[in-house]
This record gives sequence, C-alpha cells and structure tokens, in this order.
Amino acid sequence: MPTQKSNNFSLFEKEREKANPMVATLANHLVNIRKKNIAASLSDFEGSSHKLERVKTINTIDFIDDSRSTNANAVWYALQSMTKPTVWICGIDQVEKFTQDLIDQVLSHVKAIVLQGVYNSDVYNFLSSLDIPVFVEMNLEDAVRQAFYACDRNYAVLFSPGVNGTAQMTYRQRGDLFQEAVGQL
Repeated sequence: MPTQKSNNFSLFEKEREKANPMVATLANHLVNIRKKNIAASLSDFEGSSHKLERVKTINTIDFIDDSRSTNANAVWYALQSMTKPTVWICGIDQVEKFTQDLIDQVLSHVKAIVLQGVYNSDVYNFLSSLDIPVFVEMNLEDAVRQAFYACDRNYAVLFSPGVNGTAQMTYRQRGDLFQEAVGQL
C-alpha cells in the first residue's frame, strides 16, 4: 500500500506539472523563499508596531523603533536591514550575547552605540574595543538625544535594545517612550 500511495503521489505531481507548469514553477520558488524574506513580509502586517517602525525623519536622520527586538538575533535582523549608517541604541547587558554574526553586522552598519540603562562594564569595554564610539545614558530620553547628536546627515537612529522588557515596562511601553523622546527633539 505505501508504495502505491507514493506512486500515486508522483504520478499526481507529474500530471500537475504537465497541466500547469506555471503552478509547479511557482510552488518550487515558494519552497525556496529565505527566512529573511518571510520575516520582512511578516513585519509589514498591520499591528507590527515597534518592529522596524519608522517614527520620524529629522534633518535627514531617520528614527527607527525596534523595541520589539528583545534578543540578539532580532537585533542582528534589524541591523542587517539598515540601509543607512546607523547609531544604535542598545540595551544588551551580557558580552556572551554578542555572536560573531551580530558583531559583523555592528561593524558593517553601526557608526556609534548608545548603551541605555544600567550597563555592564564588560559590555562597555567590549563594544569600545570594536573601535566604534560608545556613549552611556541612563534614561531613554537622554539616549535618544545623544544618538541624535552622534549622527551625521543621512544617518539612522535604531532603537533595538536586544533585551526583554522589565516587570515595570513592556517592549510596547518602551517603544512608546522612544517615540515620545523622538517627538521632543
């Protein structure tokens, strides 16, 4: 029996390819879509606030809210999506979270880093060793202002913290605070 089903299936596939080669070709292409294309498509749906959301452009500087990036992999995706030189507002608090892939994206896209919140001196020293200017600001309003001052024309400020929200603040609340701070510039 299993052999028959298998034969029927391959016979069905052959018949479908003969009947509609365009459908077969499209199916083959859909199977080969890369993960990043799927992620990019999903981030465009309504309701995806705080995920690579353009907040405002001020003097050719784009402000991007990616508060939803709560881990290093999400930050990697955000950085590799950037098309302009970027000042990154970061909250990662452990050196171990910086994978080589993430470091490569930082070196490729980031022109300055603003560590926001209580930071680990090991993280500060590690990021400083990358030969990228690193600033430290305790609150988000000051971090946004510092990021803005660190920009040149046609830069982007990316708020992609790489850590979960806290018991006191969710990523949504954090993203709203970022957007409010940008509105005060």
